[in-house]
Order: sequence, then C-alpha cells, then structure tokens
Amino acid sequence: MNLLGAIKGYVANQKRLDPKVMARALPTRNAFVTEEPTPDGGVALKAPIEQTGRGIMPALARRSKLNPEKTFELEPVGAFIWKQCDGKTTFNTISKRLQSEYKLSRIEADASLGAFLQMLSQRRLITMMVDKK
Repeated sequence: MNLLGAIKGYVANQKRLDPKVMARALPTRNAFVTEEPTPDGGVALKAPIEQTGRGIMPALARRSKLNPEKTFELEPVGAFIWKQCDGKTTFNTISKRLQSEYKLSRIEADASLGAFLQMLSQRRLITMMVDKK
C-alpha cells in the first residue's frame, strides 16, 4: 500500500462527530488551567505540564527543575472563545456569537471554531462534553 492509500484509509476510519451532536457539545475548561489577560486583549493560559503533557513528558517535568507549567497565549478572538468555554454554552451558541461579533458567515465561524476547539482539546485545555441523548 502506498502512502496516499494509507492516509486515505486512516482518514476514512476516523470517528467524526455528527454535526448535530457537535452543535450541542459543551466546551468545558480544564479546572487546572489559570488565565491572565495580555495587553493586546488576549489571554495567557497556564497549565501544569502533568495536565497537558502526554507520554514521558509529565514524568520528566516532575523530576526536572524546569518550569512545571506550560503557557499558551491566545489572541483576542481566541480569548473571546475561551471565555465562553464554561460548560454551559453550546458550540452552536458560540458560533452564532462569533458570527455576530466578527462578521463571519456560519460556515467560516463553524470551521474556525471547530478547529480552534480541537486544538484546545488536544492540548488538554478543554473537554468537549457531549450529551448522549
């Protein structure tokens, strides 16, 4: 099998959330993450490496004298989204607010929001809570 075939197979086997389920998803901040505003209107997120790292990194962080926190800086649009990741506001609601605040189309807002929330989730800064109904 060539590389392109392997990639297509991998992508085809990935579980994707149904858009209707995603619309009801509730992004929820990791309780271990602290935040502080930045001068440009963004926000700096600080998270313990044990909460954000995978594999051997958390163990190495505990044994080393390195900074036990990892910092993530969000620009103003990211901060706007971050503030709404309260576990009560749905993906759909955040998308509608993005559309209104930044004059985006629904498709632009949904695509951007989905990618941004996925990145936050991969870094373990948020969890996407989904109602099983």
